[in-house]
Formats: sequence, C-alpha cells, structure tokens
Amino acid sequence: MKLIQITTIAAVVLVGCARNEITIANSGTNVWEKVEITAGGHQFNIDKLEAGKFKQFSFRSKQEGGGLIAAELNGEIFKQKFGYYTPNQTSKDVILLDNNTLGAEVVNMDSTIQTIDELITERRKGKHSAANKNLRFLGEELEAEGK
Repeated sequence: MKLIQITTIAAVVLVGCARNEITIANSGTNVWEKVEITAGGHQFNIDKLEAGKFKQFSFRSKQEGGGLIAAELNGEIFKQKFGYYTPNQTSKDVILLDNNTLGAEVVNMDSTIQTIDELITERRKGKHSAANKNLRFLGEELEAEGK
C-alpha cells in the first residue's frame, strides 16, 4: 500500500514539474529584430537575434493554447503560429528563422537526433554551399557511370 502511495506522490510531483522549452534560432545571415514569442500563457521578447545565434526559453505552461512568433527582418514583419501548449505536458521545440524564405521552420527536438548547432549549420549551408554542389556533382557523375 505504501508503494502505491509513494508512486502516486512521485507521479504528481513529476507532472507538476513539466517544463516546456522553446529555442529561437537564426539560421539565416541577417539580423532578426523585435522577436516576440507567445506560448502557454507566457510572452518572451528578443530585441536582436544575430545570424547563427539562438536563445532558449524554459517555462511551465499556465494555460492551454497555440504558440505565436512575430519578428521583423529588414522592416518586414513576419508572423507564424506553432505548437500547442497544455499545462503538465512537456515539449521541446526549435523555431529556425531564415532570411532566405522570410519564414520559420519548427522542429520538435524529441523527433531528431541533431543538436541545435547542427540544425543551424545545416540550414545555413543551403543548396548553394560548396559541399552541396560537390555532392550533387559527384551524384551526377556516378549516375552517368551507371553506378
């Protein structure tokens, strides 16, 4: 009987400690300004987010609802909805801002083995990077040889 009580108390304590993490990363080359994130009843602000940098926020949801990010790039305002937050349920999301598409990509960190730095580096390479051009050329060469 004591084991059931201890297990129940531990479960309640763990549920009460459920934290969410949102990371905002600039995978582009320009500076994003006036970044505002709303999620789980909280609002977070970043004045400037330099190229290749990221900022992480950890919080407990106070209310249920979707997230919203708003940011400015070169005087243009961008807004996008993301995720859904519920008290006592955790999530770890990364929002990758990119100046090439004036948009964001949301990645759930539980669904990837990459680190935030790896995600930023991968996005910053783009399709015009030397590495991607060499891989494309090698692939075309091997295809032509019938391998």
